[in-house]
Amino acid sequence: MEAMLAERVEVSVRGFFTTHHRLQAGAGDLGELVLNGFRRCGRLLTADGRELQVCQTNAWRGWHEMRQGDAVLATARPRGAFRRQVDIEFGGQAFVLEPVSAWRSDWRLVDAAGALLLEVRPRGIFRQGAFVDVHGAVDADLLAFVYYMVYNRWREAAAAAAA
Repeated sequence: MEAMLAERVEVSVRGFFTTHHRLQAGAGDLGELVLNGFRRCGRLLTADGRELQVCQTNAWRGWHEMRQGDAVLATARPRGAFRRQVDIEFGGQAFVLEPVSAWRSDWRLVDAAGALLLEVRPRGIFRQGAFVDVHGAVDADLLAFVYYMVYNRWREAAAAAAA
């Protein structure tokens, strides 16, 4: 996919056990992320017709990756004692996904120099989905992978709160 710059992406969600996350920007659809609640892998169907896989590769450590066929496009590895920050490698570049604060469920992606690239916010308390605000040049595949990681964090937090 192409790099995006300074745009808002809206993610709408439908479904219950199998969820369909449609990523829509002002210029049109970016693709659809399909996640099955009972599987460790999902599919990203891009607007240009590609199919990428997003998978949890190690449940104990919380490692994830994005693949196109046999090629690994992105990896995510939590770090720290509480595993709140996530190191992401995409296209040979390093990024950090981190929560905005301890009290909010917003997340942000920064590059190796600490520059803000995007923020992910839930749509609301009673609404599924999210808003992704793009602040720098971000590849749309990276944007989808970051949303996938944040969505997993939200699911983990909801499961922990329910327990």
